[in-house]
Amino acid sequence: KAFGAVTGIAYASMTKSIQDATEGMLSFKEAASAGAIGTAAGLTSGQLNQLGTAAKNASLALGRDLTDSFNRLIRGVTKAEPELLDELGIILRLEEATTRYAASLGLNKNQLTTFQKSQAVANEVLRQSEERYGAIADLIGDDSVNQLNKLMVAFDEVMNRIRLAVAPLAEFFGTFLTENIESATAAIGV
Repeated sequence: KAFGAVTGIAYASMTKSIQDATEGMLSFKEAASAGAIGTAAGLTSGQLNQLGTAAKNASLALGRDLTDSFNRLIRGVTKAEPELLDELGIILRLEEATTRYAASLGLNKNQLTTFQKSQAVANEVLRQSEERYGAIADLIGDDSVNQLNKLMVAFDEVMNRIRLAVAPLAEFFGTFLTENIESATAAIGV
């Protein structure tokens, strides 16, 4: 929230939107981290949501961990690293991606800016993800798939609330004990 206040980007709602795209199977921490990285690299919230959906579908189709799939997609797109995407069945050819994107803009691939080249990569990854895994959610169904992941995310959110409630008390004792080393020594002795 503090980072969003400084940058003007609503990271909390963007993170929730990414979680929704994965049907609640991605933790807030993972969604927030990847969202911040993706935003810094020029991805839109729509693209981040699409990558979340693509990660969910790829993880269902390939039997992979959703968090790993999502992180691979984010890093693969933001760094334009084909090796990260290979394990998801996405073969990124930078030459083809930039040529296809430039043609969609009516440009030559050599005329693309750095930002446009990064968008070319994002569009190519999203295109291949949709092509390979777009229909998987309809085929598998949502009722019984990855319920354990959803439970783990819900448990993580409960633990985060508990941490927030306990933090002021822990901070008070931590401050008191560091400022009163004799008391800290006596507390450890007890």
